[in-house]
Amino acid sequence: MHMSVSTKSATPEKEPAPEAHPPQTFRLADFEKEPLAGAGNFLYKIPFEDGFAVLKVYFGSRHPLLHLRKTITNLLFAHRTSHMPRARYRTEKACLEVWVKHGFRCFGVRPEVRFSDLPDEGYLLFEYTPGKHFREYFKDDTLPIEERLETWRRFVGEWYRRHAAAIDSSEQRLLHENGDVKHVMLWEGELVYFDFEVCFKSSNIPDLVGREILAYMRSTGKFFGDEMYDILMDELVEHYPDKRLLLGAWEHACRNQNLFVRGARYLDRTLRSRHQKKYSKYTVAVDLKRRLDASSLA
Repeated sequence: MHMSVSTKSATPEKEPAPEAHPPQTFRLADFEKEPLAGAGNFLYKIPFEDGFAVLKVYFGSRHPLLHLRKTITNLLFAHRTSHMPRARYRTEKACLEVWVKHGFRCFGVRPEVRFSDLPDEGYLLFEYTPGKHFREYFKDDTLPIEERLETWRRFVGEWYRRHAAAIDSSEQRLLHENGDVKHVMLWEGELVYFDFEVCFKSSNIPDLVGREILAYMRSTGKFFGDEMYDILMDELVEHYPDKRLLLGAWEHACRNQNLFVRGARYLDRTLRSRHQKKYSKYTVAVDLKRRLDASSLA
């Protein structure tokens, strides 16, 4: 499936580049460190300048052999980039640049800051963004439901614009390999995206769009529960501008153009019980297609 979606009218004007900071060198050992949640990395909240920053160290808690095993799986079978620490550093840095270039807010980075007691290309220093994660925001019953739905509609609009930009530019780095509601937050009135350590290598961008849609919608069910999942799925079908791209999520899971992949996924969802659960990618794909079919008949 090939499609081209124009995004020229939706792309915001670029803001002037921020003033560069002079190089600085520190020792992490000299900082007070507050560990933050993370898997496979060390994440620290540290005092920095007049506030705080978050230091992400890619040489993390996992054994090097696990990184190697994940890398072999990614490169040979999953069409993803390497899982080795320096590769994840380079991938995340490149993805951040691409997302910001296309007008999407991500964690700010301070690349001029160096830590002499950490390996080169093994860490990034991020701005501290004490926003509210989607996984918390949409479960907050103290907020009016209409306010939360307006935020979701805003996200859906940005989501589509990013998908369209990825297709127009053949840029798989604009697709969120680890995309779900844990990796979006509200901060200073904007949607902020993060976690880009691994990205896709496949050139079939519309198929990757479908995969990402399923990943996000599965996470709404897992984190928000059945009622909110139903509401947000209906809102997605109503407000996502390109219904053909939404249908691509079902095609990714159930009607892949590659007959070998289609057959393998049929066996996957038929023989593995966990893929028959409510928020498996296959069940969510079928549910999305049902809602799209119903909306076309309305």
